[in-house]
Amino acid sequence: MRVKIVHNPNEVFEFMKSRIRYNYIYQFNNLDEREWPNTICYGLYEGVILREIAMVYTAYDIPVLIAACFEKHGYNKELISRIKEYLPPKFYTHIDKETLEEVFDKKDISEYYEYVNMGIDDYSKIEALDRKNTVTLNYVDSERIKRLLEESYPDNWLDDILIKLNDNFGVEIDDKLVSFAGIHAYSIDRQVAAVAHVTTHPEYRNKGYGRDSIVALIKDLREKIKYIGLNVKVENLSAIKCYKNIGFKEYGRFIACELTNIEK
Repeated sequence: MRVKIVHNPNEVFEFMKSRIRYNYIYQFNNLDEREWPNTICYGLYEGVILREIAMVYTAYDIPVLIAACFEKHGYNKELISRIKEYLPPKFYTHIDKETLEEVFDKKDISEYYEYVNMGIDDYSKIEALDRKNTVTLNYVDSERIKRLLEESYPDNWLDDILIKLNDNFGVEIDDKLVSFAGIHAYSIDRQVAAVAHVTTHPEYRNKGYGRDSIVALIKDLREKIKYIGLNVKVENLSAIKCYKNIGFKEYGRFIACELTNIEK
């Protein structure tokens, strides 16, 4: 087995195209021509055959290792073990639990959460749901969106570039933005989008506004994107129930955490 950097996104796409795309939304998104220049993709090869990939995304203040694998073959553990010495001294990661526990020391892990991937391919449950009170949001609404997120979802990773798109929706009550649903990955070319930053102001919760924002977003995205997914903390049972009620299904689970990687 040998490890090398993969420079051709089409090679990675051919390798990954048979996998369940809802589990690999971010990997497929990083193949987009907009994101590929920000991506370092490592490949594990057996001869000339690509067996596994892992990506380091470099566009954020902290590098992000996208290394969650949902195939039970063991290649991912070997790949991450082999590239560990080349990874940044501190980074955020999406990674499968088995690889994390085998390759990294527990003392180097912080901000640990388990997530479940969800995806929607049956839109029948949202057909009868309207977009009451919802409005389309874009870059001119950035400050309103950020203000809402600061009050209701302070741990968000808001991508200013994606706010420039029209695929952001919210609910307004008396001219106040009280709910929001946006995207954290978006590629028409690779046909993937990840719903993100779903939140409602604490004073307006339990009124269905979050659901309305998501439904408006999904109805808009499905005209352009085949694979619409999201990830949610496994202990957030109310959110999982909400997503299932509008047609999402559960797929694989992964760990999101920060890692220090000082000992190289």
